[in-house]
Amino acid sequence: MATRVHAADLASDVQRTARQLRQSWSADPATASLPFPSIELLPAGVGLQKACGGTAPVEVPGRVSAWCRGSNRVVLDPSLLALRVKTHGDWALAYWIGTALAESVLSRQNGAAALSPAAANLQANCVGGVLIAAVPGRKPPAQEEKPLGPALVAYGASQTTRMGTRPQRAYALLTGFGATGASCSDGDMTALANGTVPDPATLAQLEQMRDERASSSLMAVIGSRCRPRANAPCPRRIGAFNAASPGIPKPSTRTR
Repeated sequence: MATRVHAADLASDVQRTARQLRQSWSADPATASLPFPSIELLPAGVGLQKACGGTAPVEVPGRVSAWCRGSNRVVLDPSLLALRVKTHGDWALAYWIGTALAESVLSRQNGAAALSPAAANLQANCVGGVLIAAVPGRKPPAQEEKPLGPALVAYGASQTTRMGTRPQRAYALLTGFGATGASCSDGDMTALANGTVPDPATLAQLEQMRDERASSSLMAVIGSRCRPRANAPCPRRIGAFNAASPGIPKPSTRTR
């Protein structure tokens, strides 16, 4: 991708990515009957909180997107998004739109507010990963670590308590892709926020990506594609993580 990201090109790319993710949304039984949020690239200088009329999540430094509860809109900060796109290309678009879409899905869980802020953000990364992985025709990049880049640099170290650590966010995204032993359930994401996962070697290897440079020993982990599991098809489905009434995930039993 070019080193400069022009506003018109960015707006066009946002809408293209939104259309792709809408296909995933429409194909998943848990979201097919739900209204798809509108996707809006904000004018320069308009913050996420202002755009949402105060209904956006708490303002966090580095946050590029948010779902506006009152209007069912996903809004994106153009300056921050352009910076991410320069480095991560389409994967930045998919990540920031996908995680905001996930927020809209997870808001329908009656018990979603009971999760810690870190676990809630990790769950959004995970469900966003499900939507991204299900985009028809999406192919893995030549650089296997590329999909994880946006999750790694999304927030600074000072936001770890609220947003999860870099390796935790990468693990959550991989979980949505179907490449770990965990699920996007409340219990698994709470455990992840506390550093406990069913495949600790994977999380340990992701710790090597603190500076975004994947070591050769990590490539087998990142290269893992969706693994078929009992009641967990490939690509993963949002409804597979929690028992659901029509279209709306129901909270699972939590572990603390």
